[in-house]
Amino acid sequence: MNLIEYIDFCKCGCGEEVKEGNLYVHGHNRRGLASYTHGDRWSMKHDKCVVCGTMKRKHVGNGLCIKCHKAWRYEIKKQEEIKKWSKKYDKCIDCGRTDRPHQANGRCGTCHVNNLNRQKGVQKRNIGAWSWYYDKCAWSWYYDKCQKCGTTERPHAARGLCVDCNETSRRDLSGGCEICPVCGVKVIKLNQHMSMRAKKCEGHRTYQRDLFKMYFKSDLGLDDIAKELKTDRHTITRNFNKLFGKKETEKRNQKVKSCLCSEKAAINYNPNNKRGTIVYYNSLSNGKVRFRSKLEKQFAEFLDRSGVRWVYEHKSFPYIDKKGKRRTYTPDFYFVDEDRYIEIKGYKKDSDEYKVNTLIKAGINIKMIGKGEFENAVI
Repeated sequence: MNLIEYIDFCKCGCGEEVKEGNLYVHGHNRRGLASYTHGDRWSMKHDKCVVCGTMKRKHVGNGLCIKCHKAWRYEIKKQEEIKKWSKKYDKCIDCGRTDRPHQANGRCGTCHVNNLNRQKGVQKRNIGAWSWYYDKCAWSWYYDKCQKCGTTERPHAARGLCVDCNETSRRDLSGGCEICPVCGVKVIKLNQHMSMRAKKCEGHRTYQRDLFKMYFKSDLGLDDIAKELKTDRHTITRNFNKLFGKKETEKRNQKVKSCLCSEKAAINYNPNNKRGTIVYYNSLSNGKVRFRSKLEKQFAEFLDRSGVRWVYEHKSFPYIDKKGKRRTYTPDFYFVDEDRYIEIKGYKKDSDEYKVNTLIKAGINIKMIGKGEFENAVI
């Protein structure tokens, strides 16, 4: 028998011929094969449901569709003709009821739908319980008491907590949290919260603008401001540029850097200053300034006596060192009236002369002087 002749017969092995589009004639399930109906009939013995007369729903058994079959089993259960509520369960595994028909997985129809909604993250109100919403984290479907104090007399607020415990948790700052001064919400990073809320809320935007305005007028360095706001100095600079302009921000930063009126102001790290010497000097024109050496202080005193307007570490310049690496060089003093830079050194080194010569070639008016050449620098 070839393949074409075999397809024309019923695959169950009974030898009956099949019509076009069918694989089986009978409904028996020999050799583990699936059953197919004969012709266009709804089932083997019935053309439609014997109760509701529908053909849209699937046939289950005894000439009943799936809906009518559930109702039939439910009526038999009520008459106690079936010992079990379902094949595997005596009652609903969630609510324990038997007056509702079994739906699936040991749950009645209501519990089955609620379970699907809970898996999808859909919150459903549960009237009659202490809290109204399902808890997707705890073992129970809903909170039947406060998860902290265990009371049911006080109403539920949020996250399984009563109104008293919820208010206490909002003000609990033991975990390093902060309270937003605008909306009163407990947050982990206040500066990040302000930045996000300022995009949509006028109150947060106004508070953030006033805060940065206060720091902009202060004499604190960028590092000190960043420590207080728990962020980095680049974020502070971006906000200053956005609110006050790039030129005003550069002017403010250079002024704070050169005129360190506050002892907390940041002083740039100098790897050559291994001893970390810091000398303070109260200048009449620049206020309290921190120098990196005593020689710089002596030169500043000489400039004040000579009536020269100066600024300490006014600006930084990029240059390429002898090894081809990109570096940054900041001269010590800047003469405002002459637009000239002075580098003061007790001992002149080849590396210092190289940096100065590099800036001279770039068109910058700069000169390096030693300890006994103060008068020549002013002249």
